[in-house]
Amino acid sequence: MKNTYDPLLIYDMFDRAGFKILRIDQFDTGNYAKIRAELKYDRLSVTQLLEIATRLMTLEKNENLEIQIVNIDMIHKSMRVDIMTREEEETIFLPK
Repeated sequence: MKNTYDPLLIYDMFDRAGFKILRIDQFDTGNYAKIRAELKYDRLSVTQLLEIATRLMTLEKNENLEIQIVNIDMIHKSMRVDIMTREEEETIFLPK
C-alpha cells in the first residue's frame, strides 16, 4: 500500500486478512489511518491472540505497512490499530 487516501482499499485489504472494519479515521493524511475492526470472539484466548497477531504481521509484510495495536476491547468485541505506510526504499544506481 502506497498511501491511505482510498478507504475502500483499506476495507478490502483488512477483509482479505479476515478483519471486518467498523470505522476508519484520519485516512486522509495519506500515510496514516486509525482502524477499528471487529473481533469475532466472546473471550480471547492466548491462541486466538496469536492468530490475530499473525494475521496482522502478514498484512504488514504483504502491504508494506507498520501496524500498531492500540487497544483490544473485549466488551465491545473490537480492536483499534494504527496503520502507517512505509517509505519505499529508493535504490541509487551509481555509474561504473
